[in-house]
Order: sequence, then structure tokens, then C-alpha cells
Amino acid sequence: METQVLLSSVVTLPSLPTAFLWAAQLGFHGLELFPHRRTEPAAVDRLARQYNMPVKGIHIPFWWKTKSLWQVIKSEYLVREKLFAGVWWVLFGPGHEDCPAVQLLKKFPQAYCLLHPDTYGQSLGQHQFFLGHEVFLENERPKQGESTFTYDPLQIKSSLLPCLGALAGRLMFDPGHVLPAQEAGILEKRSIPEWYELLKPHGLHLSFSGEGRLHDLPTEDEWRSLALVITQYPPQVIVVETAPGFGAYERVRTARHMLQWNLGI
Repeated sequence: METQVLLSSVVTLPSLPTAFLWAAQLGFHGLELFPHRRTEPAAVDRLARQYNMPVKGIHIPFWWKTKSLWQVIKSEYLVREKLFAGVWWVLFGPGHEDCPAVQLLKKFPQAYCLLHPDTYGQSLGQHQFFLGHEVFLENERPKQGESTFTYDPLQIKSSLLPCLGALAGRLMFDPGHVLPAQEAGILEKRSIPEWYELLKPHGLHLSFSGEGRLHDLPTEDEWRSLALVITQYPPQVIVVETAPGFGAYERVRTARHMLQWNLGI
């Protein structure tokens, strides 16, 4: 099966129609949606039909309702992330039984469900909302008091995914979350291509953070090395998830060109 190239709706926050427009203009195969509090499934369905752009994946909020905003803020290491936590809480809200992401899973039964391991644990066994969907667990940024299972992609793949049982578990590898963990000295240092070859993930978030970057594109050298490994072990999906705001379209356009030029997808 050919790798599907998806666009994350995060890149056009807060405008969801813009995500569909860019995906259609730049030849993406579909969207990975991260719905905010006011996202309506009917409106998403209209946009998908209007732009002939399928919803391939749905991102569950960063936290389930069992975790308070204060607990979230305390768990972050960096002041920047503590501030972002408040913004994300207002924008996305916590996951719950009737949040927009869960509603969208019902609306789009063929879409995969993407969530972080800590959110999976916080949902306290309420995993019936994810049943029937392919589930991707994404390695998260390291947080205070959290298990290594949340940020170590190797442990997620080797130990956590086999425990999902009826949920069809897959790994969504996010380089942008590995690099800060390595900088903090709590994860073994490997290059991103080395991590990718070791993990052979089903999914890849094309997003690089650390060393002063935040959800940016890889450098030319990083991409050249990573592309070589991807050709050997092509994933099921590659999701472009670069930062929103100034320069967002150019980053997305560049990423799409890189994937077409180096990987032919």
C-alpha cells in the first residue's frame, strides 16, 4: 500500500476551512484533524465533500477530563509549555464522552484515532469510544511525574502497543517530541533516522522541535538521511504537522515538495 500523505489541521489553526483548501491545492491524500471546542461534525463533513478531501485521522485532545488544568500546568517542564497549556485548554478543551473528537470518530468511522499514551491512561478504561478505529499512539513530550511509556517511542512500541488488545494499535513517531527528551537527558541520544530505522513506525509526524525549533521542518541534512530510511521502511501515513501562524503555508508547501521530490509520494 502506498504511503498516504496527510495534512494536520493544526497548521492552519484556528481556521479549519483553510486546512481543507491547502490540502486540496497541494495534493495531499487527506487530513488529520485536531478539532477545537467549536468544531462541528456536520461542518467538517461539508468541507470534506466541498474539497473532495477525506478525513483520514482524528486527534484526541491532549488530556482527558480526569486531569485538571492545574495538573497539566504542573506537569510541564518549560515555562513556554506551561503557558501553551492554558491556550490549548481554552482552544481544544479536555477529551470526554461527547467532545468534538469523539463525535467526529462516530461521523467518520474509517478514520484512525490518534492519541497520546498519557491521554489513553487518563481515559480510565473508557476505550469504547476508540473501538472500531485503527488507533495510533504518539510519543509525547516528556512531562513531570509521567511514565517513560509516554515519551519513549521504543517502549510504546515494544511494551504498550501489545497491551491494547481489541484496539488495533500502531505507533505514530513524532521526531519533534523525541528531540526535547534527548536534550533533557532522559532519552538515549540517537539521530532521527536511527530512531526511525529502529522503530519502523506505521505513522510519521513530519515535525521537528528542539535546538530552538518548534514544529519546524527538518534541515536539508536531516531530511536527506531520513528520506533514505523512509524509502526502505515506508510508513502507512506521513502527516505534515508544522507550526501555524506566519510562514505556515510556505512550510506546508515546502514539506509537500520534499515528499514528492525525495519519496515520490
